[in-house]
Amino acid sequence: MQTTQGIINPLGLDLIDATAYSPFHEVRDEEHRDAIAADMRKHGWRGAPLVVLPTYLLSLTGVHRRSAAELAELEEIPGVSLEDIFEACGMNLWEAINSDEEYMNASSYYDYSRVIADHLPEEVIETYGLDMH
Repeated sequence: MQTTQGIINPLGLDLIDATAYSPFHEVRDEEHRDAIAADMRKHGWRGAPLVVLPTYLLSLTGVHRRSAAELAELEEIPGVSLEDIFEACGMNLWEAINSDEEYMNASSYYDYSRVIADHLPEEVIETYGLDMH
């Protein structure tokens, strides 16, 4: 597994500065977020980068980590493109979406999560925090 400055990125994907990306939803557990922020103040970012959709400036994962990074005043929030994850796994995200009529209306994370679950290896889903369970 490739780790760079605490960032776990086993596919070796190009990192994106996801600081300006919108989270998919609001923070739901402030205590959890605050604990992550305290750790980030000591150690910086540790773990997987956020998974983002650059076209929409939307972060699909890491709502609490993203908010914690802001509280910890990190200069950048690392992210990787969902399209790049698919490409690294030998697939095209948009072809996967368009391969099935039910995917064609993928406009929310839950729709994307189905595409993710149906196409990406479980190890990639777990490592990049794309598991919805």
